[in-house]
Amino acid sequence: MVNTSPKGLSRRTFLSASGALLLAGCASGEENTAARVEVPEVRLGVLAVPDTAPLYLAQRQGIFERAGLRPKMVESQLTGDNRFDLENGSEDIHFDSWVTIFLNIADGADWVLVGEAYQTSTNTSALLTRTDSKLRDVQDLRGTRIGVNNPNGLGTMLINALLSTRGISPSEVRYVEIPFDKIGAAIKSGQVDSGWLVEPYLTTAQLENGAVPFADTAAGATVELPQSGYVCARSFAERNPQTIKAFQAALVQAQVEAADRTAIERELIEYLKVNNTVAALMNMGTYPSSLRAVRPQRVADLMRTQGTLKKDIDVSKLVING
Repeated sequence: MVNTSPKGLSRRTFLSASGALLLAGCASGEENTAARVEVPEVRLGVLAVPDTAPLYLAQRQGIFERAGLRPKMVESQLTGDNRFDLENGSEDIHFDSWVTIFLNIADGADWVLVGEAYQTSTNTSALLTRTDSKLRDVQDLRGTRIGVNNPNGLGTMLINALLSTRGISPSEVRYVEIPFDKIGAAIKSGQVDSGWLVEPYLTTAQLENGAVPFADTAAGATVELPQSGYVCARSFAERNPQTIKAFQAALVQAQVEAADRTAIERELIEYLKVNNTVAALMNMGTYPSSLRAVRPQRVADLMRTQGTLKKDIDVSKLVING
């Protein structure tokens, strides 16, 4: 694609320059912040998805170390309607989809938002089916079985938003809970008529199970939707303000570095165990280099509209910007 932006400024250059400005603003206090970090070995809850790749990049490039952190990665469960205890559990800062995060908060979890992780792009999540399927359009989903990793999660919210554009109620489809790594096989065997997947599972299902995408679930009302983020218990943030500042500064730098596709692919291959072919072919979203309440607020509002949340959540009251 020919770059037609003024002075030939590419999107990647713009992101890197913007991130550099953000980092410059806090660089003068970086050494002091690092020296005062209360919890150097902060425990970071992660999932094996591309969203968390910048955390591993930050480890490799010494970004965490320069911020005074020696984080311990704690693997969370990828499936199910998860509820987490960040007061007494095994994690200090937790990564998850905004949907799961807001469900926890609605259930009474006293959490604060400390970072954005990932934002959807074209075909980073989609509904797939078999090549011989009779499904040709969203309208054909009525009365069918759809495989999802979590009946109350991100995928269901995105699919319901898609169905609503065609006047289809969620009650007119049947959601079947299946782990991400099993959905491709479930589509192939006919256990489900279609399945919802995110990368890298989306590309893997096409390569290994012959599944084909037929509906992008990051389009229309959900285009460029904030997908995931980082939270901690309010009590942890209050006790350890320098730790949160250090994490946020490191995350900003890592997210900026993540604009380099080659750097991210390396982390996908080494830490997330994605094979080289999938890493090269998969569609990638974007990594926000700031924390702005207005973005995850879109998710909370959509959940409220769909009835997943019974009352409004004001995200601006939950954000901590160190």
